[in-house]
Amino acid sequence: MKQKVSIYTFGCKMNQYESQAMAEMLHDYQVGFSQDKADLFIVNSCTVTSEAERKLRQLFRRLKGLNPNSKIIITGCYSQLSPNELRELGADEVIGVREKKAIHKYVSRQLNRPDGVAPSEFLTVTSSIEGRTRAFLGIEDGCLNCCSYCRVRLARGSKIISKPIDLVKREFEGLVSRGYREIVLTGINIGYYGFDLDSSLVKLLIELDKLEGEWRIRLGSLDPDRVDGELLHLITTSRRMARHLHLSLQSGSDRILRAMRRKYTVDEYLRAVDRARSVDTRFAFTTDLIAGFPGENDSDHKESLKVVEQVEFLKVHVFRFSRRPGTEAAEMKDQIDSGTKKARSHELIEAGKRSRKKYLERQIGRKASVLIQKTDHTESSGFDEFYAPHAIEGAHEGFVNTTIISIESQREGSDAELYCRSVVR
Repeated sequence: MKQKVSIYTFGCKMNQYESQAMAEMLHDYQVGFSQDKADLFIVNSCTVTSEAERKLRQLFRRLKGLNPNSKIIITGCYSQLSPNELRELGADEVIGVREKKAIHKYVSRQLNRPDGVAPSEFLTVTSSIEGRTRAFLGIEDGCLNCCSYCRVRLARGSKIISKPIDLVKREFEGLVSRGYREIVLTGINIGYYGFDLDSSLVKLLIELDKLEGEWRIRLGSLDPDRVDGELLHLITTSRRMARHLHLSLQSGSDRILRAMRRKYTVDEYLRAVDRARSVDTRFAFTTDLIAGFPGENDSDHKESLKVVEQVEFLKVHVFRFSRRPGTEAAEMKDQIDSGTKKARSHELIEAGKRSRKKYLERQIGRKASVLIQKTDHTESSGFDEFYAPHAIEGAHEGFVNTTIISIESQREGSDAELYCRSVVR
C-alpha cells in the first residue's frame, strides 16, 4: 500500500499552484490535500503576515498531536526566512522556496524510500487544486519591487525567473486538453514576466491566444505600473481574456504610497482603471488594501475609502498592517495601535461591500458568459468573464450564455456575499 502524504497550503495562488505541482511529483505516494491523517505532511508556508505564521504553528501542533509518529516537512516563504524557528518548533525537515522542485527527494528521505525522481527546472501541473474547470499556471518567480512592508520579496528574491514561452504553451495546452476552461496565470509579480528572456507578458499572451480550443485566460495580481495601453488593448480586444484585473492599490493616499515605496500615484492608478472602462464600462477590478500602515492618519484612511467608492471594486481584500521582520516598515516611527487598525480595517471592509453591491447592481439586465464550476440537478454556479459569481437554475456545464436578472445574497447579515442570479439565454 502506498504511503500517505497530505499537503496543506497557506497564502497566495502561486503557493496553491506549487502545492499542486509537488503533489504531481509525488506520483508514487497517495497524496491528498488538507487531510488530518497521513504518514507525512507537507506544509507550504506563507510569511505575508504574522497571522499566517501563527496559523501555521497552530496547524503544526494539531497535526503532531493527531499523528505523533508522522513526519512533517515545511517549505515556502516562512521556512525560507525563518528556518531555525521552524526547526525549533519540531519540523522534521525545513526547506526553502526553490527546494520545492526537489520535493520527492525530501519526502523519500523522511520515509526511508528510494528517490529516483530528478528535480525539475520548472514546476508544472496537469491538473488543479481548484477542481475540474479552473487551473492555476505559474509563469514566473521573483519581484523587482522594493515595497517597504513586503517580506515575500526577501524570500522569493529580486531575480526574475520566467518560464519559457514554449513550456508555458505546452502546460497550457495540456490543461485545456484535460478539460480545464479557465487558466489563471500566476506568479510573484507576473507584470515582470519575460524580463530575463527578452520577452514580456503581452508577448506571452499573444502566443497563448493562438492556441486552439474553448477556454479563457485570467491574469493573477498585477501592480498598476505594470499595466500599460498595450496590455489593456489585448485584454479588451481578445474574446478569450477575462475582463477583470486584480490591481493592487494598498492605499488611497499618495503620501502612504510613497512610504510603502509603491511605484505609482493614486491618479495613475485611476487612469489605468479609466482606460480599461473606456473600452468596456463593465471591466471589473479587485484589489488589496493595507489598514494602519505606519504614519497613516485619518485623512489618509479617508482617501482610501474615497478610492474604494470611486472605483466600485468587485472585491476588496483588506489586511491589517503587520510588522514583518527584516522590512523597512517594521522599524518605521508612528506605528498604529491595534485598535485603530481594527477599526480602519472594518471600515474598509464595509466600504468594499458597498462597492461590490454597486458594481453588481449595474450588471442587472446585462449578458454574461459564465463558466460553470459546480452543478447539481437544481442549480449551477460559476464565474463570468468579469469574475462576478453566478447562480443559474438547472444543470449546466462548460460556458453558458446568460442574462443577469437580480443580485442576491448567499445568507443574511453583514457577512453576506452577493452574487448574480441569471437565466440562460
